[in-house]
Amino acid sequence: MKKSRQNSFRQQRFTHFGWPLNHLPERVAAVREDKIMNMRATDTSYPIRALRYWWVSSAVAAEVKKKNTETIIADIGCSTGHSKRFIGELPDTKWIGLDWKIEEPMLKEIGYSARHECDFDQKLPLPDSSVDVVIFSHVIEHLPRPDFTINEIARILRPGGLLIAGSPVAPNFVAKWRDAHHRKNYEAGSTMVGGHINSFSSGRWKRLLTAADMGLEQIAGTFLIRWSGFYLENFSWWIRLNQLWGALFPSYGGEVYLTARKNSSG
Repeated sequence: MKKSRQNSFRQQRFTHFGWPLNHLPERVAAVREDKIMNMRATDTSYPIRALRYWWVSSAVAAEVKKKNTETIIADIGCSTGHSKRFIGELPDTKWIGLDWKIEEPMLKEIGYSARHECDFDQKLPLPDSSVDVVIFSHVIEHLPRPDFTINEIARILRPGGLLIAGSPVAPNFVAKWRDAHHRKNYEAGSTMVGGHINSFSSGRWKRLLTAADMGLEQIAGTFLIRWSGFYLENFSWWIRLNQLWGALFPSYGGEVYLTARKNSSG
């Protein structure tokens, strides 16, 4: 049984290669004026810096396609709605925005039906088993108690609900060194609120998810080389080459993205 699960995970590691890249130039152009990315990055057709939004967009679209009913999405760390802006219009979805500071008029205008100003180091202001999808991209590295927040995410997800997450990543030995360094600065008060106070390897992500009774479906790094405005970012094959590296070596991929599902009996 254990060997079967390992083989299944190895196959799922490459699931994102089935997600199309052809809409990426269109979406990058659509959000260029929103300045959710470095403007130099948006000068190319397939900017690696856009892949965090592509990951979220593709995973959300795949999940919504599976359902016959409305999909409730909690965007934790929504900022000014970067993920929703990149995705564009998606039918049969209800969006809830959560962040420590809420841009109320802006989020309401782009379609967040509920907005919550909250501290992610405290209980989230949503009921148990109330959402289908949680987006949690580039937030965990800023939080003092990642395990607490992951357990809160598991609490608000419905059984079988999906977590889509991402963070900077490093090999385990580097991540441990960085984590100790970040913690020392945080405890000394030299790291400001909102700064990086955690470092993650793919192994640390797996341990957090297992402890929260969530099954990892796929995890992959994003890039081997990232250089905003690099001419090779005009070619989809270059993106796929970087993604292959990230799939084979998740902790060496600069940033890591994953999907995990809450135990259906939870």
